[in-house]
Amino acid sequence: MNHFFCNLLCFLMVGAVSPAFTQHDIASPEQFLGYPLGTQFTYHHKVVDYFDYVAKTSINVKLEEYGSTFERRPLVAAIVSSAENIKNIERLRKNNLIVAGFLKGKIEGDLKPIIWLSYNIHGDEAAGTEAALKTLHHLISDKNVKKWLDDVIVILDPCENPDGRDRYANWYNRVVNHTPNTDMNSVEHNQDWPGGRYNHYLFDLNRDWAWQTQIESASRSKLYHQWMPHIHADLHEM
Repeated sequence: MNHFFCNLLCFLMVGAVSPAFTQHDIASPEQFLGYPLGTQFTYHHKVVDYFDYVAKTSINVKLEEYGSTFERRPLVAAIVSSAENIKNIERLRKNNLIVAGFLKGKIEGDLKPIIWLSYNIHGDEAAGTEAALKTLHHLISDKNVKKWLDDVIVILDPCENPDGRDRYANWYNRVVNHTPNTDMNSVEHNQDWPGGRYNHYLFDLNRDWAWQTQIESASRSKLYHQWMPHIHADLHEM
């Protein structure tokens, strides 16, 4: 009996300091969602669920909710880097702002390049968000890629226009054939008005970077200025 309690105590102690999953245990988007990426469009709440799951499972990811849309869908961004960088992420963020002249102070420790990847500002260019799911998993699961994370911070915004994208995904998943139809006259290639390009107020968010009239743009700009990335890729579908 004493051996049993000793073994139980050791098990609990190991469990208390070890993560519930190893990096290799993190489910791929296909495993998490239950279908291969590209066979259907993923609804926004499931995208957020996957990003949240990865952030809670991986030591390389920190998830930030930076706002919500007019239809109350969350706007999220995943910060991806090495475990050490994630632990010191606030210091690294402030260091970059000091160098950029946005913040006064003295640089402490390292400087890291920051890459920001934005997807799906046009809701009907819907492959972007699926690519974001794949990119997030690739960054944390490929051992060769993970070596890069010591030297860089990657920020992933999986969907800049959740309202428009869900409008499009709902429509497409409803009308698509079991076998995709390549005939451009088929219904799956001809959206109902107003389509998925625009946000709730039918505004093209890709025309709102300067004017900041929409809640998505204003929320994203605030987060963007908290980081001031060195590279920003606004990924469309062409």
